[in-house]
Formats: sequence, C-alpha cells, structure tokens
Amino acid sequence: MRLLLDEMHAPRVAARLRERGHDAVAVKERAELTGMSDEDLLRAATADQRAVVTENVKDFAPLHQHIAAAGQNHAGLIFTHPRRFSRSAPHHVQVLADALGAFLVEHGPRLEEVGAFVWWLEPVGR
Repeated sequence: MRLLLDEMHAPRVAARLRERGHDAVAVKERAELTGMSDEDLLRAATADQRAVVTENVKDFAPLHQHIAAAGQNHAGLIFTHPRRFSRSAPHHVQVLADALGAFLVEHGPRLEEVGAFVWWLEPVGR
C-alpha cells in the first residue's frame, strides 16, 4: 500500500517510512499538491493509488461518503487523532511512523484490495 501524508504531517514521517521500505510521500514534499483542496487531493492520491493519512476528519469523512454514495472508489483514508498523535510531542515522528508501519504490515495488503476504506490509526501498543 502506498501512502500520502496530508499537510499537517511532517515529511520526516514519510522519510522514516521510506527508510523502512514503505512507499510514502508527504504533501509538503510535492509542490504540486501543496494547498490543493481536499477533494482534489483525494483525487490525486487515488490516481496515484495512495491512501491519504490525515487528521482532517471534518472534510475527508463527507468526501468518503459522497464517493461511496456515487458508487465510486478511492485508495483509502487513514485518520489520525491529534490526542493520539500529538505533533508537539517529543517523539511524534517516531510514534506516527511506528503506527503507520505496523498498519501497513498488518492490514495494508488486505485493505489495498478493498479500496475506499476508512481506518482510525492507533499508536502501537494501545
């Protein structure tokens, strides 16, 4: 499974995942994606076969519902919660990279086949 980390997530998380052999990029690493609307970002991620990692549930959950109601597909949404993955925490990058890495190993292949999935990510060990 390939990932696209939304703008709120540090590019260092994507870099850490790549070091572990995963295909991950951050919006902030791709100038053409920066500042894009959420709808366009989800379209671009789907065209590139990437699940979006975001904490922006308010905007992406309705997009998912609209796409599903239209009988269309997307490459997946992985929601993070700021209380579980606080960007101000000292080990934020490590905690998020560990959780995403574990998710990719445990659930990635199965969910990649399903498409249009929504997943709430939890830190490893919770």
